[in-house]
Amino acid sequence: MCFATLLPVGILQLYHSVSTGYWHARSLKYLTNPTNSLIEWLRLPGDAVFIVGGTLPFLYIAWLGLRHAAKATPATPGETEDRLFTDITGPAGR
Repeated sequence: MCFATLLPVGILQLYHSVSTGYWHARSLKYLTNPTNSLIEWLRLPGDAVFIVGGTLPFLYIAWLGLRHAAKATPATPGETEDRLFTDITGPAGR
């Protein structure tokens, strides 16, 4: 991904920077020229594959989590539903 993203535009910008100067190579006029725009549009299919390849596994795992979610256990009679702690009335282990 870094190779396809940075290399073509980076090499062109380095060449332009050495030949005409750093400030001109970083200017808006250079960054929006037709060659750079074409390279950015040629990157679109690879970026789309990268985005889909990252989101589909996430969505599948989220769907599995929702599909297999544990059901809440019903409260026994006499218990309140928002009980957080249980009182121990006798000694443990007997």
